[in-house]
Amino acid sequence: MRIQTLLLLTALLVIGCTGKPQASTPSLVFVATATPTEEPSPTPSATPTPTATLEPTSTPTATPTAMATATATPVPPTQAPRMVAPNEPAGFPLRPDMRTDKVVGQPGSRKMLTGAGPTVRDYSINDQPSSDPIAANSSGWNCRVHQEWEADPAVDWYVPEGTPVYSTMDGTASLRIVTISNAFDYYGIPREPYIGYPDTSHTQAIPGPSGGKAVYVRVSGGSFAVEFGHLSLKPTLSVVPPGAFVSGFSPDFDYASRFSAMRRFDVYDTIARWPVHRGDVIGYTGDGGYSEAPHLHYDIVRGGRLLCPTSEAGFADGGWLPK
Repeated sequence: MRIQTLLLLTALLVIGCTGKPQASTPSLVFVATATPTEEPSPTPSATPTPTATLEPTSTPTATPTAMATATATPVPPTQAPRMVAPNEPAGFPLRPDMRTDKVVGQPGSRKMLTGAGPTVRDYSINDQPSSDPIAANSSGWNCRVHQEWEADPAVDWYVPEGTPVYSTMDGTASLRIVTISNAFDYYGIPREPYIGYPDTSHTQAIPGPSGGKAVYVRVSGGSFAVEFGHLSLKPTLSVVPPGAFVSGFSPDFDYASRFSAMRRFDVYDTIARWPVHRGDVIGYTGDGGYSEAPHLHYDIVRGGRLLCPTSEAGFADGGWLPK
């Protein structure tokens, strides 16, 4: 504003000094022109010297020191059972994990210890096929002893009387009775030489009919049959369904009067029939007939021929128990 005022006063002074301007002389007109204010130049900022950035390096992880841990003893894998038809025998007629009774002591003074033997499964898979006759028969006769003494393969397990017995196949169960008496007691013959592996230096011949499997159940289906021998009659009668008794027999029948006498192993009466499935309880163990100690006798029949339930050497088509 001060600059504009000063220019105007100067112009008036000039005019006043020279008089009326000549026509040929152009008038000077001062035009106030805004002088642009020079913008201050920004002071360049010092560019910081780039600092090298260190890339993070992976910090090595300390490898943990292996600690000693208790390792369980490896258990061999259990072989999966193969598929079998319902009317084909498979598995055990007793609980596989049940412990057997065991014969201990020396010939002449041997005795039975309840539950002191291996499990039913271990005994049949590991011991009964053994080439050691003592170990193979310490908790029941194997197929070779049955073949020697009874002319047919079968297996026994020493177990207490009243142990549940399970069917190993589907089919029709027939409850049969040869006798309800024990041959050793009937004839007064010592049992000790016969328990475990027979002590042939002290065994005696049975002087009459042996009674065979005494009270037993036969399950038939298709081309197979299985037999469960030396059962206890009274508890076994309790599993027979109503209406399954053959005419003339019943739960209240006087079996003692009819079946106390000793008979041949192949002479029997069928007193009941009923359908069963694998795993059904079909009876309870006992001690009748040709029985040196309470046990279960088990055999497998196909086409009239007895097969070896275990995997013992010398028998064709054996090894049925683990199936």
